Amino acid sequence: MNCIICNGRMGHHFIKRFDAYGLGDVEYARCSTCGFTASETHFAMSELRWEDLNERFHADSFSRTDNPYNRNQRYFNQALMLNILHRGGLVPGGEWLDWGSGAGSLSLQLDRHFGLRLSNFDRYMKPELFAVEEEDLLHGGYQVVVNTAVFEHVRSRRTLDEIESYVARDGCLCIHTLVRGDIPADPEWMYLLPVHCAFHTNASMGLLMQQWGYTSSVYNEHAKMWVWFKADPHSIADGVTALNQTMGWEYLHFKTGFMDFWP
Repeated sequence: MNCIICNGRMGHHFIKRFDAYGLGDVEYARCSTCGFTASETHFAMSELRWEDLNERFHADSFSRTDNPYNRNQRYFNQALMLNILHRGGLVPGGEWLDWGSGAGSLSLQLDRHFGLRLSNFDRYMKPELFAVEEEDLLHGGYQVVVNTAVFEHVRSRRTLDEIESYVARDGCLCIHTLVRGDIPADPEWMYLLPVHCAFHTNASMGLLMQQWGYTSSVYNEHAKMWVWFKADPHSIADGVTALNQTMGWEYLHFKTGFMDFWP
């Protein structure tokens, strides 16, 4: 198995047993070059089996009333962050797209609280507002492309490249997923949910940025979201500094290349 980020050879990392959804033993492999880690078991599933697993897991998850993954707070903080960056001139206006939006919860927060429109596309769910059909998606047609809790579900490089292909030449890519310096060989690691199959490192994200032509990024720990920029890093750095100064604290963390916030 080769890495979908750098094409390096991936070797055995660890095994975790799931007693739910008929998964059983799941084998995880790690890239020796960039550290990207993936479930060989999930990557080998048929599309039908993969869709069934996701539908069953999310039906159980969203039916719970205790908000186990803190989604509502995260969606609001992401909407707040995008609004602040837009008003501060760091994120352009125009057409915005949430790829893999689910019901469109982030879009709802942006519309209700900040008057910003975020169109929604999802292959497996019908968004509640501003839905876009797949045949109407515009490659290179969106100034902002967002994906939240998507990268950890992506099983192919083709899908990653498709997501990025919708970003305009001067646009931004906004990503919410877990990224850290290295993926632990620990079957009890909290991010090993039954539907999570891809785990990104600071190194793998830095490579993706270079491959796609992004120059700098910012991170906000409350939104748990990165924004990647194609513009001159110096202009982005100046904008971030000005915005942080007006707020009186380091609301945004900036770096040329990938902002490796988590060790």
